Amino acid sequence: MSIPREFKYVGTRPIRHDGVDKVTGRASYGADAAWPGMLHGAVLRSPHAHARIVSIDTSAAERTPGVRAVVTGSDFPETTAALALGEAAIDLRDISESMIARTKVLYHGHAVAAVAATTFDIAKEAAEKIKVVYEPLEPVTDIDRAIAPDAPILHPTLKTKGAPEGATGPTNVASRLELKRGDVDAGFAEADVIVEREFRTAMVHQGYIEPHACIARCGEDGRAVVWCTTQGPFVVRDASAAIVGLDPAHVKVIPSEIGGGFGGKIVVYLEPLAIVLSRKAQRPVKMVMSRDEVFRATGPTSGSKIRVKLGARRDGRLVAARASLWYEAGAYRGSPVGAGAMCAIAAYKIPNFFIEAYDVVVNKPKVAAYRAPGSPMAAFAVESAVDDIARELKVDPIDLRLKNANREGDQAPYGPKYGPIGLEPLLETARRHPHWTAPLGPNQGRGFAVGFWFNAGMNSSATVTLNADGSAAVVTGNPDIGGTRVAQALMVAEELAIRSSASDQASATPTAAASPTSPAAAASAMRRAWP
Repeated sequence: MSIPREFKYVGTRPIRHDGVDKVTGRASYGADAAWPGMLHGAVLRSPHAHARIVSIDTSAAERTPGVRAVVTGSDFPETTAALALGEAAIDLRDISESMIARTKVLYHGHAVAAVAATTFDIAKEAAEKIKVVYEPLEPVTDIDRAIAPDAPILHPTLKTKGAPEGATGPTNVASRLELKRGDVDAGFAEADVIVEREFRTAMVHQGYIEPHACIARCGEDGRAVVWCTTQGPFVVRDASAAIVGLDPAHVKVIPSEIGGGFGGKIVVYLEPLAIVLSRKAQRPVKMVMSRDEVFRATGPTSGSKIRVKLGARRDGRLVAARASLWYEAGAYRGSPVGAGAMCAIAAYKIPNFFIEAYDVVVNKPKVAAYRAPGSPMAAFAVESAVDDIARELKVDPIDLRLKNANREGDQAPYGPKYGPIGLEPLLETARRHPHWTAPLGPNQGRGFAVGFWFNAGMNSSATVTLNADGSAAVVTGNPDIGGTRVAQALMVAEELAIRSSASDQASATPTAAASPTSPAAAASAMRRAWP
């Protein structure tokens, strides 16, 4: 059990290092950079959700005055590398092909070519001159169609990972996994009340205010520098290097300030395109997505189809659960369905359960992380079923959850035992709150649900420098996400017992991946955590 600790600085509200720049408009975001000799890039995107590329003719675009480079999928090498990306490992071949199509387009908005020119208008005009001959194919736009026996197949070589022995491909089901414990049939036989429901959710985009943007320069020595809006500069460095065929040590990534991400600004979309265009043109290339491109060609969260069956005794004890989760991965495998399966009933102590989870490819953009990826859809389904159990038993929904809540030492559905968790006190606090029993007026309702998420323990580092005046500087590789700079400064001040005064202060300075401090970071290094 963790020991309670009193904090002096953590939990206070100091002036943010970047506050003045952000409220006055001086902060530099992804689209704000402008480098000498810079070109502008534009992308030609597919009008089809599913089609075979018969031919691409870029000659008219290349003859357009002001055009300096044109690239297609053939300008990118094949890669089979894998990379840790957020909460999962991803196949960089899929990311590369999602970034720019090779032989097929697999979603409406799939990039097929990119142009760099002296102005954006010229680049856009030239991109529209590229002639692409398509052979349209039937698109697969939902789970039911994707898993039908006669469904069009997106990837002819795809086989189901984790499928029962004897299953054959090709298929649109990329993977299947199971979580189980006890005897689920015996559990349901013991139940006095059983509810079974099906729930569907649509793909939802993160909706960050700032579109994707970057500027890249590839020098005569083959080394590249990238300035971009990203949640993961190290991912941008490693993914871009693998996709364009460079050593990661030869790619320097400088994260700008970020205008929202919510998990959606980890994957690379423009950066490798800009690097290869710059390498061809021998000039820096800037690329900025329109809002239309963000919605058509970047990763939302999965749509889902979830069937839940819960059984409870008359006293309110949940005794059995069965769930089937089907998540849309988009055009390439890798939905967060595994995390959804792990989180679905994680809040509750259910002795008998069986959960199966399917990753399904469809003709939509490849999904990306979105705030506890995979968990909200599963929670929506399970929590709705728990509410139905409460209605059937005519008991308070919070009381039902308290009776079945997992506590420290209980085993999670996915294996390990829980450490200290706060579900029980949270439920008690909610039950005591006046809002829970307050009268409802016309057209008013009251909802309650429990959610669960775990965090991935990936690598990170920080350097703390003590200065002659007693202040400290924190140097990390993190972009500022939701106030991480001031949070890091507060933690260092707490550990070093640095007083909150003009002379004894801590400041947090994020740095770029494998690069010197970015301009935004350098500016924040000069500011104090406290006035």
